Amino acid sequence: MAAAQRRTTRTTPPRLRPVSALIALAALATVVVGALNMRVGPAWPYRLLPLVPRGIVVHHSATPTYVQGRQVDAAFLDEVHATQGWGMRYGERVYHIGYHYVILPDGSVEPGRPEWMPGAHTVGYNNYLGICLVGDFSRPAGHPPQPTRAQVDALVKLIRQQIKKHRLSPQRLYRHRDLDATECPGIGVPWEEIVARVNAGN
Repeated sequence: MAAAQRRTTRTTPPRLRPVSALIALAALATVVVGALNMRVGPAWPYRLLPLVPRGIVVHHSATPTYVQGRQVDAAFLDEVHATQGWGMRYGERVYHIGYHYVILPDGSVEPGRPEWMPGAHTVGYNNYLGICLVGDFSRPAGHPPQPTRAQVDALVKLIRQQIKKHRLSPQRLYRHRDLDATECPGIGVPWEEIVARVNAGN
């Protein structure tokens, strides 16, 4: 009888308890996330689930158009922002520039950070697209310079494209100064005209 019992009694492998299973999954997830961060960079989740912009914030670079003989453009601003610790790596590229687009005085539009990546331009609103006009439109007080007509035209066109592309509400178009204690993008920017043209579609 004892022999028969020994034959029918089999040991089964221990089952993983729910808590142990969760710990194992968490450990695996940690390893995978760590590997992705090292290989691709911390921006990879936004590439898988791209940021959906909530609106648009307009800035100025608060610089001359040339600094020590070099034109202020997206590459220049990327170098400046590198000193601020705003960089976000994806693959082999580190995007230091906080804006998604930069508009030069001749109306050229240069890309900054990819649209799917959070910006680094307005505290609390980095899920908005940041557009920067090159120039300083705050000084001198009372008689600030204005962006060029080419810049204004390019800005209106870009805003309308982004509103259509991302199905944004025109009500979510802001100046930096509307959201923070700053003069940016300066009183020299013809904001009422820009808003009116965006709303009118021209």
